[in-house]
Amino acid sequence: MKQYLKEYARFTTIAEMDAAAEQHVLHNWDAMTISDREVLDVIRRYSVKYGAAHLKHATIENITGKSNVTVRRAIRKLVALQIIEKVHFIRPVMSGLGANIYIILPFDDQGKMNDRDDSDKPYDDKDSGQISRDEALLSKSIKSKDLIKTSPEEPSKLSTSLFSRMKELLAGTIGNTKNAREFYGIHRAVSGRMLKFEVYKNDQNIFEDLAYRALRIAVMATKTKTIRNLPGYFKGVLDKLIEEAYFKDMFMFFDVPVEGFYCPEKVSFK
Repeated sequence: MKQYLKEYARFTTIAEMDAAAEQHVLHNWDAMTISDREVLDVIRRYSVKYGAAHLKHATIENITGKSNVTVRRAIRKLVALQIIEKVHFIRPVMSGLGANIYIILPFDDQGKMNDRDDSDKPYDDKDSGQISRDEALLSKSIKSKDLIKTSPEEPSKLSTSLFSRMKELLAGTIGNTKNAREFYGIHRAVSGRMLKFEVYKNDQNIFEDLAYRALRIAVMATKTKTIRNLPGYFKGVLDKLIEEAYFKDMFMFFDVPVEGFYCPEKVSFK
């Protein structure tokens, strides 16, 4: 359905795109807020299949938990910093604006160095501040010692195995990892039902990222309310995120509203 996105890809492999995204974050760390990095991470994760992401603002808002104003401001920032390119998508028949296409750009070390004075000025965003435990994957993958680097020669991998990331998250939030295997098993069961279909068979990384985000939402929820069945709560969040990621925007490609489709009351088969 989204094969057209390959025309916008700037990289030949996912690893190259991930490395460029990390270099962008390292170089522009002081200029970016937590929200900027979270929005970039959503774009990166939705780009792993075709090299570009076709997203509505509402989708990014639901995944990050940020307001529409914050998401729009973050996108403008990422464009201004030459981290992403935004392409307005025109629906061919209705001639109306659909969701935007976002493309992560290659990291141009020399070009960024020339713009250093401007890019290093902090933005006056109200949601800037100290890094919390709830940051996006790109932020958490960068070690403090890397912040002094202008352009790392060998970018580190953005993530380890999902099970290891889950254990680290549980250890750093609720203080124990005894349920890590249960959470991972729930992810395997839920994603397994999707991965058996041909259309989703290459989306394993997306399902892993959604599972990690669901676990993060679940454990952070324990800070504000009592959750008796955390694994069950995690599964509910994971189901919701998968629904948002795969099914909420599925009608955006049709040229008429869904209620406009003709469906006969009775169909006879001979």
